[in-house]
Amino acid sequence: MYLRSPNQRWLARPLAGIGWRALSWALLLLSWPAWMVTLDAKAGFFAALTVLMLLLGTLPLLSLLKEGRA
Repeated sequence: MYLRSPNQRWLARPLAGIGWRALSWALLLLSWPAWMVTLDAKAGFFAALTVLMLLLGTLPLLSLLKEGRA
């Protein structure tokens, strides 16, 4: 999802096309049951939620390290 954003700085230009958006949402939705099967249902739900919050919060900051501006 982040690579589709016009403000992302990982690629020279954002990924285009509806297929990438559908793939990102499908992978996100399939990851929740995978976490819930691996762990207990409640623990898997909150673990997936925590990882999602961590990644969506740090991906923009990690792009600064890639550019050497940090």
